[in-house]
Amino acid sequence: MKWFFSFSFGLSVLLFILTGCQSIQSESMVDSDGEWVFEWDNLESRIVELTNQGLRDENPSELYHLKSLVENVRTSEDGPLTLSGAYWLSVLNTNLVLVEQERGGEPTQVLHLLDESIELLEHTEFSVVEKNALLAMLYRAKIEYDPSRTFELFSKMQDTLDVAIEADSTNLRVLLAQVFIGVQPVLGFSIDLDVQKSIDTALNSTFKTQGDSMTPTWGLSQIYALAISRLMEAEKITEASELAAEAIDKFPDDTLLNFWAQLFQIEAKTHDP
Repeated sequence: MKWFFSFSFGLSVLLFILTGCQSIQSESMVDSDGEWVFEWDNLESRIVELTNQGLRDENPSELYHLKSLVENVRTSEDGPLTLSGAYWLSVLNTNLVLVEQERGGEPTQVLHLLDESIELLEHTEFSVVEKNALLAMLYRAKIEYDPSRTFELFSKMQDTLDVAIEADSTNLRVLLAQVFIGVQPVLGFSIDLDVQKSIDTALNSTFKTQGDSMTPTWGLSQIYALAISRLMEAEKITEASELAAEAIDKFPDDTLLNFWAQLFQIEAKTHDP
């Protein structure tokens, strides 16, 4: 796939948002009429399921449908997404960017999704950690589509990343932002990040989900992918293969990691539901 190879060599800018928890069965989120039923605790898993599906099929239609449903829930008077809706729509949008890139979507649509996400996050009072970690990555991503504003976007990226790190340096999403930005440097600019330390911290930590408390549950598979890519660029093939085997064992349904597994001829283990 196009994005797999471009990501491997540091050219892709949006492989950071494909949510890293394992997929769940969608039947539990569909009512008798076939409409998706909003469940706060399952939203993140639904996003990863449809993102992986969209990447495999090169078709974002199900993600767009999910986005419209979340928008409806968010704007309803008694909806549970009053405060966090902007954040979740931004997560959905960045996943849509990823799938749009894979299928060769229009750059104008990708830029629209990026701009919408940034606008939503800049005007929400949602968690300082969550929104600033994501904003930092979005600013970095937008540089590729709006190079005339590189200095402005780089400055915003650095400022929001600093805020996120100061708020919670051990948060998985903050670690992901540091790793992503560290391995996707902006030409002509530098930022003081210890990428390997962030990778080691993330891969050696245990992150647990606590319902709607927003304990980090996405990002780990992306850190694995970035770390594997980094090893490949350093021509450390054996280490990259070993890390890929570890990653695919933890995330057997992850589309990107499955491509790494295929490259190294690693069979993903089957996990009982």
